[in-house]
Amino acid sequence: MPCCVSAVALRKLLSDRYLVNRRFRAFRLLQIQGKLGDVAYEMTRVNFAGFQPLETRWQPAVNIFLCSRCLRICADLAGVDPEEVELSVNNGKLVIRGSRPAPEPSSEPQIEAARTKSVRVLAMEIDYGGFAREISLPDDVDLERVRTDWTNGILWIEIPRLSHA
Repeated sequence: MPCCVSAVALRKLLSDRYLVNRRFRAFRLLQIQGKLGDVAYEMTRVNFAGFQPLETRWQPAVNIFLCSRCLRICADLAGVDPEEVELSVNNGKLVIRGSRPAPEPSSEPQIEAARTKSVRVLAMEIDYGGFAREISLPDDVDLERVRTDWTNGILWIEIPRLSHA
């Protein structure tokens, strides 16, 4: 038996296929649009991070130890110039504030720079720019005898306790 398709049935078949293809393309465009939106968000987050207030840019990691004679605070400030760090106490809270420059590749020699016109960033996970970290202090600390030490990018802050001063 030969298979015959009428012109009307053929047109219906082609229009259904066109409709499915059109819906698929619309769905695919929505997926691509979503991905482009994610890329645009990441680009603006990185490029416009400088407009955020210093306090919200990033916070250094800290370890806090309550010893029998003192409170010891260890702040991870790798890459920060010690002269750029400010310590203050407000309303029973120690505030560590400063800035870290963005870690970037050092300048290349002229010959290498001529060969390589640009540098692609593959990952940017190290925080940079202004920072602030607020740490609540216990009531029994002696703020008149605070000592600090800077070792290998780690800021140690030692605050004696009043009961052992």
